[in-house]
Amino acid sequence: MESEERMKIYIMDTIELPKGSGGATHKWELARNLSKMGHEVHVMTYEDTKVEGTVTHTMKAREKYRFDFLFKLTHLVSILRVIMVSNPDIIYTRNVSFALLGLLIKRIKNAKLVLELNGLFSEDWKSEKKSYVDIKNIVWSYLEIFVAKKADAIIAVSPGIKDILIEKGIDKDKIIVIPNGANTDIFKPINSLAIKELQAQYNIGKGDNIVIFVGNMMRWHGVEYLIKSAPSILKIFPNTKFLIVGNGPIKDELISMVEKMGISANFIFTGRVPYEQIPLFINMADLCVAPFIRARNERMGLSPIKIYEYLACGKPVVASDIKGIGDLLRNSNAGIAVTPENPVELANAIIKLLKDEELRRQMGENGRKVVVNNYSWDHTAKKTIEVFEKILNKKGDYSSAR
Repeated sequence: MESEERMKIYIMDTIELPKGSGGATHKWELARNLSKMGHEVHVMTYEDTKVEGTVTHTMKAREKYRFDFLFKLTHLVSILRVIMVSNPDIIYTRNVSFALLGLLIKRIKNAKLVLELNGLFSEDWKSEKKSYVDIKNIVWSYLEIFVAKKADAIIAVSPGIKDILIEKGIDKDKIIVIPNGANTDIFKPINSLAIKELQAQYNIGKGDNIVIFVGNMMRWHGVEYLIKSAPSILKIFPNTKFLIVGNGPIKDELISMVEKMGISANFIFTGRVPYEQIPLFINMADLCVAPFIRARNERMGLSPIKIYEYLACGKPVVASDIKGIGDLLRNSNAGIAVTPENPVELANAIIKLLKDEELRRQMGENGRKVVVNNYSWDHTAKKTIEVFEKILNKKGDYSSAR
């Protein structure tokens, strides 16, 4: 297959509108950008979603089915129907259960299966530190490695994931590291009336400093350490507002923590906001934070979409010194990497940036530049296409694309 030939690509995962979930954003943006490159991209969506430029196949949402089994059966039938119609060259998925089906389909339709891994069941299981044997996680950990060994190529979003896969016996020559990215057309420096309206909506004054976190309220995001750092910051900058944008399972716990510490007046929990509004919230901030914890993150490394979106908006970042983040911030001079789970160090870094407007401006410019050049979704799509081309041409080792 020649490199300029139009490919037929089937993304097996159901694509939803980006609503704060990194996984949803990745699938949405990758599909759009692969299509923009001129390839025929087939996607599964729910009835209220249309992915620009793609061949969209709709299905009813889960809540419309009385039984979960009926939904899964209907989903399976829908996947098979699309495969038979589209005759794809590439089957691409982030979902291990879909990849199992993909192994069967690739034999029938002579397609190539590409598995993307944003994490690993075995590592997630360890980070949860359960006191009992979790049979479900054991099974899925085994299936994940089984599928990875059988796939034609694996795309890992971090070098740490690649290293773990190699430890587990996966051929290193078929693993390619392609980080996540940001939509640099919408995540960019903005100065508009809409930002002033948001400030008024959330009662943020002109003289307030704004520190922002965007993402799901998950334990491994470490938002509790930002909360613990707040009293030290407020001693020096009492007019600081901490804007927590997103939703998640520990949101109520975090709100309760803020209330017990008596700093509720300085914290704003917005809940989930539309994808297209997130750049406005980021642009409202003086600096952005990502205080990830060690568990789950340190061994696998990270390629967090939030970091690229912060930087694309021209904002300095304070983040945990985890593999995949610390080097990025240091090499680009776009922020400060701090010891994970250390609220004192986190507070000191935030205070340093709040004291120095010129440093914030310079780091913001550096961050925007590095994302535009290296971490846009357009860049991610181009690297992904290189993988597709090479497995279709059977050129063998493509690890140099890392």
